[in-house]
Amino acid sequence: MPTAEQQAAREMFAAGGDLALVAGAGTGKTSTLVLMGQSTPRRGLYVAFNKSIADDAKSRFGSNVECRTAHSLAFQSVGRNYRERISRSARVPAWQTARRLGIDRDLPVNSTRITVKHQARLVMGMVRRFCYTTDRQLMARHLEWVNGLDTGGQDFVARELLPYAARAWEDLQDPGGELRFEHDHYMKMWALTSPVLGADFVLLDEAQDTNPVLEEVFLNQKAQRVCVGDPAQQIYAWRAAKDVMTAFPAEHLELTQSFRFGPGIAAVANRWLCHAESPMRLAGCGPESRIGPVVGADAVLCRTNADALREVIGFLDDGVPVALAGGGAAMERIAQAALELKAGKRTSHPELFLFSSWGEVQEYVEQDSAGSDLKAIVQLVDTHGPEAILAAAQRLTPEEQAKVTVSTAHKAKGREWDTVRIAGGFEAPPLDEDGLQAPLSLPEARLAYVAVTRACRHLDMESMAWLDAYEKTLASGPGAGGRPLLDLSLTGQLKHLASPMSRFMEQHLPDARHVAGDYLKRLPPLPRPVQPLDVAHPKFDALGHAIDYRLRLSLGRDMGGAVAAGVDAMHPRWELPGAPAPKVRSALHTAGVELLDLTRRHLDSEGTYLDEDTLSRLCFVAASYEDIYRIGRVHRFSFLTRADEHTTLRRLTDAVDSYVPDDLAVQMRLAQEPFAALRALPEAQRVCGPVFAGSGDIGGADADFVLGGLLIDCKATTRPRQLGVAEIYQLAGYLLLDYDDEFGIDRVGLYLSRQGHLITWTVPDFLLRLGTTTPLPTLRHRLRDFLHTEAAALASPIGNRVR
Repeated sequence: MPTAEQQAAREMFAAGGDLALVAGAGTGKTSTLVLMGQSTPRRGLYVAFNKSIADDAKSRFGSNVECRTAHSLAFQSVGRNYRERISRSARVPAWQTARRLGIDRDLPVNSTRITVKHQARLVMGMVRRFCYTTDRQLMARHLEWVNGLDTGGQDFVARELLPYAARAWEDLQDPGGELRFEHDHYMKMWALTSPVLGADFVLLDEAQDTNPVLEEVFLNQKAQRVCVGDPAQQIYAWRAAKDVMTAFPAEHLELTQSFRFGPGIAAVANRWLCHAESPMRLAGCGPESRIGPVVGADAVLCRTNADALREVIGFLDDGVPVALAGGGAAMERIAQAALELKAGKRTSHPELFLFSSWGEVQEYVEQDSAGSDLKAIVQLVDTHGPEAILAAAQRLTPEEQAKVTVSTAHKAKGREWDTVRIAGGFEAPPLDEDGLQAPLSLPEARLAYVAVTRACRHLDMESMAWLDAYEKTLASGPGAGGRPLLDLSLTGQLKHLASPMSRFMEQHLPDARHVAGDYLKRLPPLPRPVQPLDVAHPKFDALGHAIDYRLRLSLGRDMGGAVAAGVDAMHPRWELPGAPAPKVRSALHTAGVELLDLTRRHLDSEGTYLDEDTLSRLCFVAASYEDIYRIGRVHRFSFLTRADEHTTLRRLTDAVDSYVPDDLAVQMRLAQEPFAALRALPEAQRVCGPVFAGSGDIGGADADFVLGGLLIDCKATTRPRQLGVAEIYQLAGYLLLDYDDEFGIDRVGLYLSRQGHLITWTVPDFLLRLGTTTPLPTLRHRLRDFLHTEAAALASPIGNRVR
């Protein structure tokens, strides 16, 4: 019998609207989708993550629902034209790829060289990463990170290889081409055709970890759309997978009754759901489950590959037949690479090919933060030796014959075992610079949730015993990492479901998804966002702040108080975590003062004192000073860390990469038309960086612009489809925090600076779409009372809050 939740989902689907179905671990999501398909004679399409899931679904759905993978859809439309090429190009050696692309010499970079073969591999990797994105053209940032290179070296290599990548993509689009052809290639070609899926409704499974290419295809369909999954199980963001569900403009329902396990494991799962900031809570309706030590677990789940290898070696030493999920090929490759490097030879391992010795690898992981992902593996090799690791790989047992399976939590997703032990690697977050408990990161909390919900009857989580003390610490000082959530800024609070601003929005303005849906409907006709093409790692955050400053200057206003505060904070008289030596601080403070003085002179000259290139470079440098004000320290990756005691403003602006002024110039050209009328407004109506009467009631809130009553938040995103509920609530927060209507806001909007497009709503329409008919003055009064009550409950004087 269907549960009440499943019935509600079926009825919502039958009503014909789009639906996001949040299905917790083991809650019967496929059964619910089958119920939907059975409720209608309309033609449906179920899109699964892989072929085995699609094949299983075929036996469960009715004849009116076609079950496919995204790749099979792409093959039917585009890939079949490359059928012969796929089979004949299964193995194309690197030297042949290089010759086809015209790569005929090693590439010198820093103190080493990248061989012809490795250049060919990196080029094909760039194409592969491009195929995972929604980008319309290849860019330097599609190059994977190359261990052993610094950022400058990475950018250099990316620029050098970009023309070859473009040549490779041209070859791949030719059915008669010669390069190795992969399934992701025709998937990308299919997506670029803006396909229309032949169905009345589309069911997208595992929507929390959707390939961006498939995401765009799904969101562009006119058919009824249903996405199902669990945002708390989003664990592949590091592979560019996207969560389609959370901001999906549709009705959202939950499946919370898990048939996989009982109340005991459900209680553990709910603790992790809380840390993953998921509002969902599971009810254990499955077999009786226990929490505690287990002897002879069916599966041991680990945080990393290094942890898994450590467990495997331990079992082998004890004579226990053990399997490793995914096999031992990866550990063999790393051990073989270590042997080659220890012997003074080069290795072809894709993560280590740039090193000439094992000592270089050891030095890299100890001294370069970019090598942190390799550090655990290197330590494991140093502890056991590569020979022992190779021997362990040879002694692995197939899963069906093994007594225990060792797996990373990532590889365990979608699986389940009766008894599960959680191994080491899941660690408590450290204390921050002030000695306070830092919060668990969302990716770590989500991964832990996935791990504990693989167990059906018995869960051993002794390795996570730290969770009790961690939660006790948080309970002693409620908030983000022990800090009161009320002390966070507006944008900071909107990242936490339990924060005062988030709770107020949810109660009084519950329909942000409807506004997000209206926003998304206005996107398809827009041009693709402009962005730097020949830079491996553009500094998008700093560029976002820089375009904001550049627009302010074009409106006849200065860069704002945050930049000035950051400049002042650099003075040696103030305590500043992460700051350089006093003489360097003095030089940076002097440079910052000069920056502010130059921009004032430019404004006094009515925009004639400085040229466009200089202005852009100054705006980029200013972003680093504002960052100091925002985070209260000098970040270790700050642009300003390049400084020494001889640094001047001229040296700082000269150090700005050339792509920065080029990128800002393009964005400013796009802004000419939408901002023309706004620049013509009277001076009093051009307000930049407005701070509201209610900003001091939280940890701060300053918007980008209020121009002639239009509240604008500028978004320099390259992925405008990712904007959604959080950005809508950000606009609403600014609107409501203007308690006394100081700025006379009558319209709100999002400006997409990389598309030159302004999307606006009138305030009455905005509030109505948000789900309220309450007058704006009443909402503002309620928010003020609510925040004051929250502050009183914390016994925290409002006047002392960070502004």
